[in-house]
Parts: sequence; structure tokens; C-alpha cells
Amino acid sequence: MDVVHQLWLLKQVYSQRTYWDEEVEASWHPVPGTIAETEMKGLEAAGHSPNQFMRPQHEQTIVALKKLAQSWNVAEAAQAFVSSLWSAPFIWRSLLTGKLLADGVPEHEYTPYPSSSICQICGLNVNEATDTSLQWYWRMTNGTPLDGNLFGHVLALEQLAEEDRIPVPNDYDRWTFRAILTVLRSLPPKTRYSKAAQALKKERLLPTRSEYAYRDLLETLALIGILDTKDYPGMATEFTTYVKRDQRPNIRVEVQAPLAWWDSSIGINERVLAKLFEGFDLTDISFEERPEQDPGVKETVVGAFEHKRAARTSVPKASPDAGKGEAKAGDVYAIRVREGLWITVYCHHIEDKRVKVEYLDGIYEEMPAKAELSLSFRPRRDGRWQSLVSALDSTSWVRRVARDMPCPASRMPEPERVPFQRAKDLKHLASWCFPEI
Repeated sequence: MDVVHQLWLLKQVYSQRTYWDEEVEASWHPVPGTIAETEMKGLEAAGHSPNQFMRPQHEQTIVALKKLAQSWNVAEAAQAFVSSLWSAPFIWRSLLTGKLLADGVPEHEYTPYPSSSICQICGLNVNEATDTSLQWYWRMTNGTPLDGNLFGHVLALEQLAEEDRIPVPNDYDRWTFRAILTVLRSLPPKTRYSKAAQALKKERLLPTRSEYAYRDLLETLALIGILDTKDYPGMATEFTTYVKRDQRPNIRVEVQAPLAWWDSSIGINERVLAKLFEGFDLTDISFEERPEQDPGVKETVVGAFEHKRAARTSVPKASPDAGKGEAKAGDVYAIRVREGLWITVYCHHIEDKRVKVEYLDGIYEEMPAKAELSLSFRPRRDGRWQSLVSALDSTSWVRRVARDMPCPASRMPEPERVPFQRAKDLKHLASWCFPEI
């Protein structure tokens, strides 16, 4: 199973509502019924089964981080950082932050805040159960563990230690790095991080459409010391405690220091930049001479993942069996419950401009075709359920997929009460008849 498909499966899991698991004392994500058992086994074989929880130990985490980081030097980590901007997976960006954290964090006793279990020195939360697969998913699609999360970096470096070699930045990676620096140097005075992230996204400098990934990049540049301040230096200058990094100018600022205190008038720390990326061309570029993307955006891991996601979640074309005209008896409509999950309803007849519908068996990953339909009703635990719905033909993510279908036979009697609903409510009410979703 390739990496992109693993990410797609995990996306379906982690987009679900969470449930509190008393046994492991953590928020657990249910696995949708649309994911086949063979696919779950593929995730397991890759080491990325969802809901794999670990609770970090303070001393063991620091020892593990320092030991893992010894496998690379700062120059190699900087090389991986530049590669991860485009051609290499985002997770390689964690190598530089992990290396600097490992080299800087001092040996210390666990010193929690008075009101929490977070260590004031390193920020490790020893009472927080961490889903290791969710961490991997975020490293691959967003960037580095935020706020200098030590255990998150241990998990990332363990993944990278399994790789045969460090990625080497190509010419487009190097151009991308210079382009990022160019945008940051040219921001209007006093520009804060949110506007800076938007400016980077506008130039499409990463193979993702997520603004969070651009903000993550800014937080990473700040943590290592490229976007730091005199009072709040980055890790390449000196190790700063978590309690200091947790300081913010006001409660509306979401990010930690140094980025919390940085703006474009402070600018790039050119000294740290030159120190970490010695041998790289760090001068500004002209966007009019932008080279061809290498590889193409859809050939990068995150670009391919987002393309697959968009293809699965875009509004589908009309079914060739949809026919024309308003709903009538014998029609079958498909309803998108959420990303990667569709169900269907059968139309019995029309009553006062409302359509009497009933759920059919079948759960589908994509909008089903006529030949895929299951012509049997799906009852609730207490019997059949029907509803008179309005706006069936004008509701988003509701599509007719067949006409003139025979009414399924059922040994169960029709319900005595038929409530009124709006068509958009059918996806929310589906759990009554489909508890597995």
C-alpha cells in the first residue's frame, strides 16, 4: 500500500468525531465502515493503524531524542529541510527542529506547571496519550511537531531513521527556499504571521493548498531561529524553556514564541540563516523567472494526497441514469454523508410536493452507479423508517442515480408514523438505520 493511499485512509478515520476511551484515557476515532478489512491490514503492515496510543515518559523521551539525533549533523538536517519544501515529504522538515531541540535541551527534572502535567522546561505532557498514527499523518501533511513537542519529534525521527538516505534538495527545492525568503523580506512593515502565511500561500510555494501548512512553516522557521526576536531567540541561538516559549503578547495570539512576538519589521535573522544553511544561495529571486515545478505538484506526496482527496470530495457529475424532471416514484437518490461515504434512498411516491423516501441497504465510498444499487430496505432496530422530505432535487450532495426501479419487497410492515424532514437532514438521520457509520 503506497503512502498516499495510507494518508487517504487515515484522513477518513481522523475526520470522524472522537469518543472518549475510558480504558486508555484518550480520544478515540472510530473507523468508518467504508474502509475494508484488507485496507486496515495494509495500514497495520505499514505501522500506521489508527488509535495506537502511547503515553510518553519524561526522562526516556529526552534520552531517546538525543540518541536519535546523533545519527545526523546540522548540515544534513538543513539539507533535508530544504528538500522537504517541495520534492521530499514534509516529515523531513522535522529533522532540523528535532536536531536543534536535542542538542539544546538540558538534562532536567520533570517540572510540571502547578495546574497541569506539562513540563515547564521542555513542554512534555506525560499524562497525554498520543496517537502515533495521527502524529505521522500530521507530519506528512502539515509539517513539524508544533511548540517543539519532544515526543512528537521522537516519533518523527524514529520514522526518518528507517529511511535509507537523506533527501538531496534539487534546483526547484533550492529555488523554493529562496522564494520563501524573498516573500518574507518583502512583506509590508509590521506584518504579522497570519498575513505572512497568506502571502506565502498566494505564491503557491508549497505543494499544498492548506494555509495551516504555511503557518506551520512560519512556526518552524521561528522555532529554529530564522524568525525570532532578541528577547525570544530560536533554538539555533539558545535553548529556551517551554514556559518562556508559551508567553504571548495577548490571549488572541494563537502561536507560541518566537513567532508570537515577531513581525516583518523585525525581519529575518540573517545570521542564523547563514549559519544553518551554509553553502546555500540565500539571495532573493524574481518570480517572473519561476522554473518549472520539479516534481510536478501531483507527483509530490502531499500534492498527490490532496489531489486524491479533491477527486473523492468534489461534487460528482450527474449520473447517466439520473434522467430529467422532478422526483417521482421509483427514483433512487444517493446522499453523501461525509467524505468517502454515500448511502441511498428509495422514492415511494409524492405527497403534497414532498417525496416519501426510505433508506436502502448499501454503503459506498463514491456516488454509486445504478448497477451497484442494493434493492432492499435498511430498517432501524425497531422497524422500518420512512420520511416525507422536501427539496430533494435542490439539496447539495444529493444526486439521483436511477429511475423506474421496482419497489423492494419487505416482510416488515411500513411504519405507522412518517415524519417530515428536509432532504439535507437525511445524512444526519442515517445513523438511525446505519449505526456502523
